[in-house]
Amino acid sequence: MNTLKTIIFILLPFIVHAQSFPSDTKVLEDVKNYHGKIATAKVQNDWKLEKESGYTFSNMAKRVVAATTVKEKGVSKNIIGLAIYVRGGAGEKWNFSRYFVTSSGVNGAKKLTVDDLKQQTIDLIKKDIDKVFYNHKDVCWVYDISFESATPDRTDRTGDVIYNCHLEFDKMFNDSEGITLPNYPFEAGVMRYRVPAEAYVRLVDGEMRVAVVTWGYNQAIDKKMMNRKQFESLTSLTSQNFVQLFGKEGLKLEDSNTQKSDNVQDNNKETQTKEGDTKKKKLGLPKLKIKGF
Repeated sequence: MNTLKTIIFILLPFIVHAQSFPSDTKVLEDVKNYHGKIATAKVQNDWKLEKESGYTFSNMAKRVVAATTVKEKGVSKNIIGLAIYVRGGAGEKWNFSRYFVTSSGVNGAKKLTVDDLKQQTIDLIKKDIDKVFYNHKDVCWVYDISFESATPDRTDRTGDVIYNCHLEFDKMFNDSEGITLPNYPFEAGVMRYRVPAEAYVRLVDGEMRVAVVTWGYNQAIDKKMMNRKQFESLTSLTSQNFVQLFGKEGLKLEDSNTQKSDNVQDNNKETQTKEGDTKKKKLGLPKLKIKGF
């Protein structure tokens, strides 16, 4: 019995220390220093212990913290997150690890219209095309960027407001590339796509702006074959030439039939010229030989 009391007496300081969580004041201080833009914050609920894989004790402790960010141009964010603390041993003190935001909302921001969303997406393309068209080297024309509604689809945990939209564009393809077989036909052109996309709108310098657009391919809605001259005249989309390659009218290319007809006419003219020259030679006056000269 005395032995048991002795063991408990020895371990008691470690047990007490192990469960000695950081004070509320320390938690709020750690969260504000970590985030950098918090105006007010408040701890919520009790501590929650967790044991990660590979540990024989609870090595992680979490505390809910609700906060409001500093206003930028009259706009702020309400956020809720977890202040996470860790320790390397059962008897060691808790050390702050990070503040993980689980939900967020914006206060005071101007409500965006469909036209605002479209123009912001165009502005983003002109500034950083990779944030909208990751495949822009294969894109040669953009028909439209359309938002059917100014009502967002959802908001993610970071506060990004997500809107549904569509991108409609022409993508180049060349099925003959890399093929060196003799007399292999040239098979290239453009395929037209209208893909569903998601525009992520977030707070930037006190304004809600389109920050990135994500999308994936679906089935092409049209396919246009081209001759080599037409295909080689196509230009890849860039931030600099977007205005020239944007519009509902689409690509303006030389008609392949017209080109073929012109070639035939040129060949006929050349043949007629050669035949005319031959006839002129045949119609020349015969040479006369006069005796004595």
